[in-house]
Amino acid sequence: MASPCESPAPLREPHLLKFRLRQMFFVVTMLCVLATLLVSTSGAWPMVILTATLLVAAHIVANLIGTRLRDTSAEIVRWRNADPKRVPDLPLATPLPHDRLALGLPPETNLANFGRFIRGLKWFLLAGLSLGAILGSTILALTIGYRIGWAGWVVGTISGGVLGTWLAFLSVVFTAITRDAWRQSHGRET
Repeated sequence: MASPCESPAPLREPHLLKFRLRQMFFVVTMLCVLATLLVSTSGAWPMVILTATLLVAAHIVANLIGTRLRDTSAEIVRWRNADPKRVPDLPLATPLPHDRLALGLPPETNLANFGRFIRGLKWFLLAGLSLGAILGSTILALTIGYRIGWAGWVVGTISGGVLGTWLAFLSVVFTAITRDAWRQSHGRET
């Protein structure tokens, strides 16, 4: 009989970043093409090409990892097992027992499904919008204000407001998640 800390079934290796030789050669070829483009262009184009390539690569890798993690989640596995006609997709997840304590895992924290509404979030976002718009328009007026017209000033002010809202949202959400994680790590309830 297995001890409470040992899994009764052997764990499978995670299939997050497995690839074949063909995919590796394709990636190396694309990197060579990218390097050729960067060397053969001049001015601001190398930075534009590199930034666009990094954005596309980050999107593809995040989708790959997210899809693999989603396909191996317990909720998806239960849903697939509920229909006997479905053929399971690969990669297959290790079947987990119904009791988390049988594997010796700690209890699940609320960070696994952090989705609660943060009190006062709309006020933080409104403050970020206001501060970003004011700072954006002020910086524009002080730096290049004599070279742009009203349309440029309005677009710059709106862009500053959007950036301020985005930074306020990131700050508030990251602070709330960090605070909850800190409280849970010290054994206090949230």
